Amino acid sequence: MYSEELLLSNLNGIEAEIIIAKLKSYGIPVLKKSKGTGEIMEIYTGVNLYGIDIYVPTDMLELAKDLLKPVDEEDDLE
Repeated sequence: MYSEELLLSNLNGIEAEIIIAKLKSYGIPVLKKSKGTGEIMEIYTGVNLYGIDIYVPTDMLELAKDLLKPVDEEDDLE
C-alpha cells in the first residue's frame, strides 16, 4: 500500500515546480495538491493564491528532506 507524507506546504507555483523537478530528478515520486480553489484560480489567472502542498512517499521522506537542505558553502570548501 502506498502512503504519502507532507514534505512542504504553502508554496507558490514557481517554488513548487522547482522542488518537484529536483525530487523527480532523484527518482522521488511527488504528489502536488492545491489548496481550496487554488488550482482553478491558477488556470484562469496563472497564480495560485492559496498555496501548493507537496507530498512524497513515506519511505522516501527523509531522503527528500536531505535533498532540499541548504548546502553549507564552508563544507564545500574543505
